[in-house]
Amino acid sequence: MPEQASKREEITPGNNPEKRVVYLGLIINIVLIIAKLTGGILVSSLALVADGIHSLTDLITDLIVLWGLKLAARPADSNHPYGHGKLETLASLMVALTLLVVSLGIMKKAFLCLLHGAPHPVNLTWVLAIALISVALKEFIYKKTIALAKSLNSPALEANAWHHRSDALSSLVVLVGAGAGWLGWHGGDLAAGLVVGGMIAFVALKMGYKGLGQLLEEAASPAIQLEIETTLNQFPEILSWHHLRTRRLGREVFLDVHVLVPGEMSVAAGHELAHRLEEFLKKTLPYSLNIIIHVEPYEAEPD
Repeated sequence: MPEQASKREEITPGNNPEKRVVYLGLIINIVLIIAKLTGGILVSSLALVADGIHSLTDLITDLIVLWGLKLAARPADSNHPYGHGKLETLASLMVALTLLVVSLGIMKKAFLCLLHGAPHPVNLTWVLAIALISVALKEFIYKKTIALAKSLNSPALEANAWHHRSDALSSLVVLVGAGAGWLGWHGGDLAAGLVVGGMIAFVALKMGYKGLGQLLEEAASPAIQLEIETTLNQFPEILSWHHLRTRRLGREVFLDVHVLVPGEMSVAAGHELAHRLEEFLKKTLPYSLNIIIHVEPYEAEPD
């Protein structure tokens, strides 16, 4: 855990893994948009054109995330003493909303085509090849993005990773449709599209709920709170602690806690102890922390 924290501190403007993975996703999206739209038009594949439009929304979310990361990286100032972390949360909400709109569009299109009859491509080989490449590339960038999002506790990167996954799933729908075409059933991809659209909508709603919770300053997850409590219990210089409160702001966890120390301890000694505890928490826990510690004499009644 401490090693993860130290790696995060070594990130510099010239060595920014967040921007690198977003830019890589942006390049992949541009290539896939051109391939899907061009190929879809040339072989008359409605599914491939729709998949290209989905990739276009993925490109838009890459730009949204870059915007959110840039604004969230601004240092704290007199007007924003707690930093600009909520801008990253806002970016993740925008990605979630885009995902929801795309998923509803996919489900609506699939449903209407199933009702009125689905057009089918004239060259299934090209459709299969483009869709297969898309699935491979999007799954590759999803795994890179989600791994980095988890290591940095970044909601915007996590949202963007799931948008890559949703694009891979929509390309998988195209693959299923092409396979169904080989078997003579041209509505197979549309039925699968309804299922995948529902899956994307579920992910979007889950992300939106998580982002709204952060904007409303809901407590950190039970797992994070348990880690904090365990770490506090491992610090030998305090007798006890209480009144632990947490909240998330972007990727940063804010916490304040009351610690109990011997009543005869001087103010200066208590101040130094609070600093040591703060450093211990930051070195032990694998995420960015903003900490307030209240020192109380053990003999005092709890507030």
